[in-house]
Amino acid sequence: MKRALVLFLKFAVTIGIFVGIFLEFGGGFAPVDMAALRGPDAFAVANPAYPGIVGRLRARLAGRALPPPRLPATLADVCKQATEHPVFVRAAGSELRRFKPLRHCTGSEFSTVYREVRPGEFEPVPLADAPPVAFVRLQGFQLVPAELSELWAEVRGLKFAVFVPWFLAAMGIKLLGIFANVWRWQILLQGQGIDMKYGFLNSTYFIGRYFGIVTPSTMGLDAWRLYETARLTRRPIECATALAVERVIGLVGLLVVILFFMPFAGRITQGESFGEMIGALKVPLAGTLVFGLLVLLQPTWFRGVLRLVPTARVKRLVANVIDSATAYANRRPTLLLALALAVFGQITTTLMYFCNAMSLATTGVHTTEVLFASAVMTLGTFVAPSASGEGVRELVFVWLLGSKAGAAKAFLIGNLGFWIEKVPLSIPGGIILLLRKDPTLRAVTREDLARVTQRERA
Repeated sequence: MKRALVLFLKFAVTIGIFVGIFLEFGGGFAPVDMAALRGPDAFAVANPAYPGIVGRLRARLAGRALPPPRLPATLADVCKQATEHPVFVRAAGSELRRFKPLRHCTGSEFSTVYREVRPGEFEPVPLADAPPVAFVRLQGFQLVPAELSELWAEVRGLKFAVFVPWFLAAMGIKLLGIFANVWRWQILLQGQGIDMKYGFLNSTYFIGRYFGIVTPSTMGLDAWRLYETARLTRRPIECATALAVERVIGLVGLLVVILFFMPFAGRITQGESFGEMIGALKVPLAGTLVFGLLVLLQPTWFRGVLRLVPTARVKRLVANVIDSATAYANRRPTLLLALALAVFGQITTTLMYFCNAMSLATTGVHTTEVLFASAVMTLGTFVAPSASGEGVRELVFVWLLGSKAGAAKAFLIGNLGFWIEKVPLSIPGGIILLLRKDPTLRAVTREDLARVTQRERA
């Protein structure tokens, strides 16, 4: 029952994220004086130097003055600023309200306003034909400040000569990462004294990815791998141990990649609330990395810590991790090679998303920023309760890259990763499942028939 509730929670979170992404709460229209709209302070843009939550807290503790949250903008340049920052208009009553530039801007020009034709009903009109008091479309609460029309416009604007080569490159690079993950799994099984052929493990891995299409996180992948290897070897404890250590190594490898790219992503870890929060977690992430390495290399050091764990459930979890790592205490070269393969696998994932960005002709972001955002996204899907990371993947990219690349493009960078992971690199697992022969079955030989005949005579 508990597992069913957890599964339901993950699907509910995923649905909630997409509702928050595509549905807008609030918004509406606000009246503006057209004569005042051409004034020097009629518009404002979010100040990129204004810190996020963490930066404001630091400034308050240090007694430093904060820069203004908004900078003045004019009718001539507000749409240019809107490509990178939230923009505001001074509505009637001199109150600054955030508006939706998509509804008012054509390219870099503010070209459209609204007029009220009937109470509560508005229609767009060119700026030159606007009445003395017109209306602007306000931005309500939305996890991703983008509309389906923006996403569709990005899709329609794709250049297939650019999209197809980069999309295929993304699949190829991710496929290399999958092969590395299979090799890592084989190495860890060998560390348990289980020697299985790479080809069999590779096909098993892809079948697990097929089941993982509709299961949360890596549940389907891990469950199938454990089932297949335990069924064939009759050594479920050793097979489970290899998978448990693989999870720890995967997390350590991911933290290595995040911390490596973090210094090169200063533009998205300063000023943006979410990025700034990730940047502030540098020390805890580094501490977790060191702790993970010590658990892998010196697991016996932590047995005394079990007495300090308050709950029995967490104590059992920590004890299982320590016991699993202890099984490799005398096989450090095995662990280090598996860790190197984990880092390689994580880097291929970040490069896949970089190829996605290139396939969409994304501008305004640096390569290292995309790589860093990809690694943080992977951590987000690892931590957040969602179905196969869907929704979380897109949100992280929008929150980290949306202000530089645009919300629609950032959303599509993450969403393309979902389709690559779940269709061309997972669906073939179902075909393999249908075509692969059961390795426990073999052809009947003459010797087998002779033994049966002898038994019947006896």
